[in-house]
Amino acid sequence: MKEEAFTMTRSEAEYCNMICRLAAPAAKGSDAGRKLDGLFLRLQAELTKPAVTLISLTAEEKNQTVLAVMIYELLIREKYDVLKEHFNIEQVQLTHDQISEAAVRIRQFASEKDVDTEALQNKIRYRKKIPVRKLYIADLHFFHDSLNHRMDMRGFSGYEEMNAHMIRQWNDHVTRKDEVYILGDFAISWAQAAESVLRQLNGRKFLIQGNHDKFLEDKKFDRSLFEWIRPYAEIQDAGRKVILSHYPVFCYNGQYRLTPEGQPIAYMLYGHVHNTHDEQLVNEFIRITKGTMVTSRRQPQEHPIPCNMINCFCMFSDYIPLTLDDWIRVDEKRREKVFADHDR
Repeated sequence: MKEEAFTMTRSEAEYCNMICRLAAPAAKGSDAGRKLDGLFLRLQAELTKPAVTLISLTAEEKNQTVLAVMIYELLIREKYDVLKEHFNIEQVQLTHDQISEAAVRIRQFASEKDVDTEALQNKIRYRKKIPVRKLYIADLHFFHDSLNHRMDMRGFSGYEEMNAHMIRQWNDHVTRKDEVYILGDFAISWAQAAESVLRQLNGRKFLIQGNHDKFLEDKKFDRSLFEWIRPYAEIQDAGRKVILSHYPVFCYNGQYRLTPEGQPIAYMLYGHVHNTHDEQLVNEFIRITKGTMVTSRRQPQEHPIPCNMINCFCMFSDYIPLTLDDWIRVDEKRREKVFADHDR
């Protein structure tokens, strides 16, 4: 059914214009930025007419208004990775202080002019439809104090500081609707402590059980805090098979499968080994495997064996759950250096 135009009051239009004045420059250089520039000019033109009390916008302009509100909310919540992932805004063109100051002015205007922002969002049918992402991370080890001065050498003063930093990093980059797949060893704690952290974290959480997740053995633990808990899983992510395991799986399901263009369609995400000598052995396996040439019925031309094993160790991402594409980039960059050092 064709969408109809809609009408807003002058105060609502002024409010939306202020949002565009913030969102359009922030998104400069992107397609979203160009759309918001157009909406800003349209509203500005209408607001220069003093006698105008109601402003009618087209269905397309309504969609642009929804876009403006969405980008505005992501800006004030500092969800820069979401802006990059879903709106191709590679770099926000405003500083944190500029965004904060503009947001204060917008809130003050809405209060002074009695703009019912919730009613306005209902009018434009804005439902906070920020696209849901699949995110991955491993081996957070909440409460595991010894990792600050042994093995990982995380460097926090204690688990309290470490926990606070990891919660902040998580919530600064994860929306409430994102799906986060934790590849084991979430917390070294009793059930109540693990629950206290889980209740603070954004997103829908899925757990691949690790060897240190002993809090799961407590019958009082609220397992509903996870969407599911499994020892192993295979899911789809943007048309790609993703193998999820706490432990590295060297010959994983779908490893040899390629697209007709020769691109791999399966990825094996793991944890457990942190950045220890075990990870060095995994690196060596990957190096040897990628250097081994094979043929197959589907790929008669000789080609190297695909080996898309990615260690989602939390320290490799600064404790931020990442998308599969971001993990692919992080892993390629990290292992390029590992393999270059090996060849020296």
